[in-house]
Amino acid sequence: MIAGLMDYKNSAVKKMMHQDKVDPGTFSFLEPGWWALHATAITTIWIVADRMAKNSSHRNG
Repeated sequence: MIAGLMDYKNSAVKKMMHQDKVDPGTFSFLEPGWWALHATAITTIWIVADRMAKNSSHRNG
């Protein structure tokens, strides 16, 4: 019974301090997976935009 009360107290304190969230792991903010994901996304967007610009200039030129 005392152990259950301590668990309840600890979880209440964690909730008050906003530390009750589960760590998502590899893709946590600023972890290596986060950087890899964002670098890939930025590169992909740049390539797509570059191709769209080239197609647009060929049609208009």
